[in-house]
Amino acid sequence: MFFSYGKITLISAASGCFLLFSIVATSGIVFADFNFGAAGDWGCTSSTSSTVSNIKGKGPERVLAVGDYSYSPTASCWLSKINDIKSKTRIAIGNHEDDSDEGFSQYMSAFGLSKTYYAFGYNNVHVLVMDTDHVSFSTGSSQYNFVKSDLAYASQNPNIKWIIVYLHKEFYTSPNTCSSSSCSNTGSTAKSLRSTYHAMFDKYGVDVVLQGHVHNYQRTYPVTYDGTSSPTITSSSSTNYNDPKGEIFVIVGTGGVNFHALSGKASFVKTQQDKKFGALNIVVTNNGYKLLGQYYSNGGSKLDEFSITKTGTSTSTTGKYVYGPSLSLSG
Repeated sequence: MFFSYGKITLISAASGCFLLFSIVATSGIVFADFNFGAAGDWGCTSSTSSTVSNIKGKGPERVLAVGDYSYSPTASCWLSKINDIKSKTRIAIGNHEDDSDEGFSQYMSAFGLSKTYYAFGYNNVHVLVMDTDHVSFSTGSSQYNFVKSDLAYASQNPNIKWIIVYLHKEFYTSPNTCSSSSCSNTGSTAKSLRSTYHAMFDKYGVDVVLQGHVHNYQRTYPVTYDGTSSPTITSSSSTNYNDPKGEIFVIVGTGGVNFHALSGKASFVKTQQDKKFGALNIVVTNNGYKLLGQYYSNGGSKLDEFSITKTGTSTSTTGKYVYGPSLSLSG
């Protein structure tokens, strides 16, 4: 529920007397906790069904699907698998559904999409969905112009506290056994994404970037762009971050299709694993001022957790951020 600064002034004249009645509503937002689920690289296996159950069990408000779904000429098997969470799901297009012979039109129709890049909001979270596979993301492209204007808007909107971006192919990754150059930290796709967008993400205050394509789980420290394949780490804390500079990049390619084994660990990666399918649960708590990321395996184990906290005025007893209305009378 949103309240914005406002003022109502009534002036009444009676028998030569004037009454000035002024109500001032002070800006504030009161939120209950809410959460999103996120995963990519699903397939149509028994592990996919377990990932759906994992996400569904957390009761998410939205499901952020980061690409690569049926791995077949149609979307049908995956759409059947996610039936219980489909109404909450918002998809990014991956390289296994970006062509007409991979069910592209079926995916677009199933989720009511006219474009493969778009944005949506939920409470004080702004979510930007990008396309790394079906249309161009290069500088000057229609998608580039949309992303730039969308992030500029989100960064200036006082009702938006968090910006999450998700897309299929990754900006950064540890070494792994995926045979495609697009899974490499030094591949042309990763280089192009970084050089085109990472500095823009820094400028406009993106908080979290979700990715897939590499079939494992990886979570970086907060990082900013430095023009190389190794970004600048802005906080060396393991878990908890107080409004850090830069973004936390998370690969959640663990939806159920298979694994790409990790063959090393990049210096900017805090946590990684290649053995357990699962999903990221993103919780916005503390009246909207704290974002909590929790990776749960499909077996129920919590394998990673991180938090980002932003500033606000908290009451001492509840931890809630409350801004009450004020009333002033004069005359």
